[in-house]
Amino acid sequence: MQRRGFTLIELLVVMAVMTILVSLLMPAISAARAQAWAVSCRSRLAQIGYAVQMYGINHGDHLPGAADSSGRQFFGFRYGPTEQVDFTDGYMTSYVGDDPELWQCPTFAEFLPRADGRCTSYAYNYNYLTDLVTEGDWWDPGYQYWWRGKKAAVIQKPSRTVLFGDSATNWMGPVQENWFWTPPSQALPWGNAYTHFRHRLRANILWADGHVNSMEPDKRLELDKDNLGVICDESDVYFDPKQ
Repeated sequence: MQRRGFTLIELLVVMAVMTILVSLLMPAISAARAQAWAVSCRSRLAQIGYAVQMYGINHGDHLPGAADSSGRQFFGFRYGPTEQVDFTDGYMTSYVGDDPELWQCPTFAEFLPRADGRCTSYAYNYNYLTDLVTEGDWWDPGYQYWWRGKKAAVIQKPSRTVLFGDSATNWMGPVQENWFWTPPSQALPWGNAYTHFRHRLRANILWADGHVNSMEPDKRLELDKDNLGVICDESDVYFDPKQ
């Protein structure tokens, strides 16, 4: 019996059907991937939350420091914009390990680097949860500063006080990493917003009681072109631990 091959028209029909199927499946695949990345991000924030609790146990119930003038940050040691971050020497390294992946949100992939490689995708509620300690005057060569963690007892409502969250900045133009979560009362008067709603227009938030969820932006301020916005107004209700 003679075998018959596919005709050109049949091949074109098959290819057209496959193209249609792929076009129908791609949005579902993209959505599933975005969801997986969001879940991974929340998992990393949960690990950071557990590390904060462990830090407090070993440091007299104090929260971690945010940064100091030497370059040490909560996530590692940043030497400058042209050198790699040393993730073995952050305030929280002993409690999270030195794997830089913990500090990276897989969704946040396109930005202007602030070091040779990545720093962190998450910002700390430093303004309310740390104290600025200085030595000398800022114009002196020997000037030093430390953002030292406050006592955790200052947080009166842990379930509604933020610790860390998805963040970025674009105040210099291109979107960049940001790890200082300046509250709306200080950011908005300058036209800035630092919460990054990168998970399908939601942001992942770690709260002081250790739980993690995702939030929509406060509707009173429109998101900018990079999906930066705020989670509350200038009352700082989610930042101020006394509210």
